[in-house]
Amino acid sequence: MAELTGSTDAGASRAQTRERRAAGRRTAYAAVSGTVLVVTAGALITASAIAAPPRSELDVPPPATSVPAGILTGVCPEPLRLLAGNAASTDAEFSPVSESAATAVTTAVISAAGASLPPAQLSALDSGDAVASLKDNPEVPLAGTRLAGVLAKQQVTSVTAFEAEPSGDQPATANAVMGYTATDGDLAGLAAANCQTPSNDMWLLGARTTVGATAVLKLNNPSATAATVDLEIIGSEGRVEAGGSRGIVVAPGQTRSIVLAGLASGQESAAVRVRSSGGPVSAFIEQSILRGLTAGGVEIIEPTAAPAPRQVVTGVALQSPQATRELMEQEGYDSVQPVLNVAVPGTTDASVHLRVFGERGEVEIPGGGVFSVPAGTVGKIPLSELPAGTYSLDLSSDVAVAASAVFSRGTKPEEPVELAIAPADTRLGSEHLAVAAPGGSSTLVLTAPDGDAEVRVRAVGADGTLQEEKVIQVPGGRTLSLKPGDLGSGELAAVLVSALGDAVYGAQLVTGEGPGISVLPLPEGTSGSQSIQVGIGY
Repeated sequence: MAELTGSTDAGASRAQTRERRAAGRRTAYAAVSGTVLVVTAGALITASAIAAPPRSELDVPPPATSVPAGILTGVCPEPLRLLAGNAASTDAEFSPVSESAATAVTTAVISAAGASLPPAQLSALDSGDAVASLKDNPEVPLAGTRLAGVLAKQQVTSVTAFEAEPSGDQPATANAVMGYTATDGDLAGLAAANCQTPSNDMWLLGARTTVGATAVLKLNNPSATAATVDLEIIGSEGRVEAGGSRGIVVAPGQTRSIVLAGLASGQESAAVRVRSSGGPVSAFIEQSILRGLTAGGVEIIEPTAAPAPRQVVTGVALQSPQATRELMEQEGYDSVQPVLNVAVPGTTDASVHLRVFGERGEVEIPGGGVFSVPAGTVGKIPLSELPAGTYSLDLSSDVAVAASAVFSRGTKPEEPVELAIAPADTRLGSEHLAVAAPGGSSTLVLTAPDGDAEVRVRAVGADGTLQEEKVIQVPGGRTLSLKPGDLGSGELAAVLVSALGDAVYGAQLVTGEGPGISVLPLPEGTSGSQSIQVGIGY
């Protein structure tokens, strides 16, 4: 078992800690991006020194060179806070949330086969001060076996960064998840999100900026290089041109909060593209709804899959159509209608075909499931006629599109209603580590829209015990929901997922007290050492 510590050594200064973490992050981004700059003084050879034979038809590819594994970094979103002041301004000001609000992060790390458990740390982004750590464990398991470590339900009050060092010559298999809960106040509800690997280009879809809805974009820069961010916003009527959407500077170790209503007000569903130059950033949208004095739900919008002709959204849990219709009849509750948002970033209209898979198979869609979405807009496909259940949405298009599903839970207008936004998933491969969200109960939702597939899962107990692998058969054209008891025994902190056979997609559906609900896509998988081809030329 790995040892947990609650803080850094008392003698370490804050400046030293920040510099040490920044140095690690510089190494991490060089390795994670897969880009290696090789400079060797003796490798520059003139063309006359080595000449290819005349008319040589040999096509010899450059040799593959192993890339040293770097530190794996994930940025966990800031705890939700109530927006104060002028919501029409892009600069966010916040006031305290209710006393019942709690935010925690759970992290899990799994070693490579036959390697010791790598050290890992959860720390404050701005200062580098440690919240909790997994110390270097000298224990080496038997050949072919692995070790796991867990930092469970660590209370946090700010943006945090999770870092795991390599396991042997391979990147660590690790992930962290933030969970938020509150039982009273304007931000009552449940929200959860994966701690995100920074990127230079991503799409977030489903933000609402109408009256009573608040969407705050959070840009975090964990690198040692300043990031300059440009935003592209698409709404139902087309692209939104707004001053202040370009050239947003995010300093190293800092967070910028941008009120989207100040850039694009009155949007029922907006798509936001985030592109950065310089340092990579993480991006989340904190979405909340308030109807008079009644909380209308909270959610943390994560990036969706990049635009492509096919998108699959998993983990769409709908309540009965009758309950939704009765709620929609109340004034101000029209937004509780479940919809599939489809953004078309190109200049050609999209013709899309939607297939819906439930627990028993494909479900018929009124009208045949064929829709048209104009170029440069976000279209909404209603899902309100689907029976109660958990679904997967398989969308195909003749042009590249982005997609996400928005749905709510709640039956009475005088009581809180919850909000969930499910981004599109990427196809599962090997070594996806889904971490249980603090504050809720997690269900693993899988679908194989093209044919039967096999998924292998290995649960990690809350005490860091790595349990025996289980093989799950996923029938083609169905949605499979797996409770913790289906995956392992006892309290689980995470589950390692690998897929074989036809394409499999998955998400984590989190439910909590009352109508609390949230959806997390499964994180990117990590498997094997990295290598690239390096050619030497002139």
